[in-house]
Amino acid sequence: MSSNTPFIHFLTDILSYILILSTLYTLGDYIRVLRLRQKLPPGPFPWPLVGNHFQVRLPRPWLWMDEQSKKYDSSPITIWRGHRPMIFFHDAWSISEILDKRSNVYSSRPRMTMLGDSRDATQYDQAVLPYGDMWRHHRRLMHNVVGSQAVRSHRPIQDNEIKILVGDLLKRPEDFVMAIERYSVSVVSSVGFGRRIDKMDDTVARVALKFMEGVDMAIPGLFMMESLPFMLGLPKILYPLASKMKDSSAQIKAFFTSLAHEGASESTLPNFSTMLIQEQKETNLSDNEIAFLTGNLIGGGVDTTASTTISFIFAMCAFPDVQKKAYEEINRIVGQNRMPDWTDKDEMPYCGAIVSESLRWRTVTILGGIPHAPIRDDVYEDYTIPEGTWIAGNVWSIHHNSKDFPDPDRFNHDRFLEERRPFPNKKGHSAFGWGRRQCSGQPLAEQGLF
Repeated sequence: MSSNTPFIHFLTDILSYILILSTLYTLGDYIRVLRLRQKLPPGPFPWPLVGNHFQVRLPRPWLWMDEQSKKYDSSPITIWRGHRPMIFFHDAWSISEILDKRSNVYSSRPRMTMLGDSRDATQYDQAVLPYGDMWRHHRRLMHNVVGSQAVRSHRPIQDNEIKILVGDLLKRPEDFVMAIERYSVSVVSSVGFGRRIDKMDDTVARVALKFMEGVDMAIPGLFMMESLPFMLGLPKILYPLASKMKDSSAQIKAFFTSLAHEGASESTLPNFSTMLIQEQKETNLSDNEIAFLTGNLIGGGVDTTASTTISFIFAMCAFPDVQKKAYEEINRIVGQNRMPDWTDKDEMPYCGAIVSESLRWRTVTILGGIPHAPIRDDVYEDYTIPEGTWIAGNVWSIHHNSKDFPDPDRFNHDRFLEERRPFPNKKGHSAFGWGRRQCSGQPLAEQGLF
């Protein structure tokens, strides 16, 4: 008999115990999921461990979710990321009931692996922070620079960049996407760091476009690590994505921290970085917090403005009658001798309606951006929603609901000219989210789009 036989038997016994315990844990966890499922909105049947990860149809999960909503005849449906439920709402009224009217309950964030833990962002990033004192502090800082009153001071910046954009479009119309992205990045870089962007190969521009990709991390079914969070701790040789995410996040944080200190010390223009460095001296704001605050200003400020402007151009090409009427309104109000400015807005309802319809027709945050979470267990209709549950709106479904938006695929600005068109909010669309977690940069984006 080999001298290794006792060791082999011992190793076999250990592995057997591990297998038995793992099986029992998985079985117990799955029973818990099935019991919890009975209290939640309907949805596709989850598999053990992975939930609905392999059932979500990519690359357009919002269409698959819309089909599930119709299949179960329910606005809220439950999708499982591993053993954790995600509830997606598919009409404007039900999601508003939860996130607007009950914002005192639904203003927190769920624990997210990809967007939070893998980026070392859970404790510092306003976008994923749970509701509390730190989030309120960050929100106040953002409001001071992109709130509805603060953005008025940025109009000269936007006015100058718009003139440059028009010149770029006239010189190289075939490069319109790059020209629009440069405009968007330059505006928020000027606001954030007192630093203009002349070309898209600028380092800030490249990092901004990379930062914009971060919201994709919240898409269900895209990353297995979201369903199985333990994968975050696996060795690099077994699962390289986890270490790649941490390394990339560390580089981006270092970049924005350095850029903020540079903007505060070298720029002669008022900017967000100067405010944050002063805040750091007074309240011990950390470099990580500064990095995420400035990074979010760049990422969020660029994405909505650039993507919506590009969609607007596509719409004007597809619906030339709309373009013609807008041109007539501009000529009537502005004339031929000057550029439109913000003082013309109230006299140009047609153009304002086109901005709103652009936000609806091709919404940027198709799945409602970063999900909300209740701070305690809550009851909605006949369902019990546990504390910390992922709550989001399928904005594609909301904006393509024929009851609220007849003939939804058609670009029809008239729907925003009808004063009494019923909708749960005054804007008539849900492009910027709901409740206390609405996009902080909404005023800056709307001002720039007009």
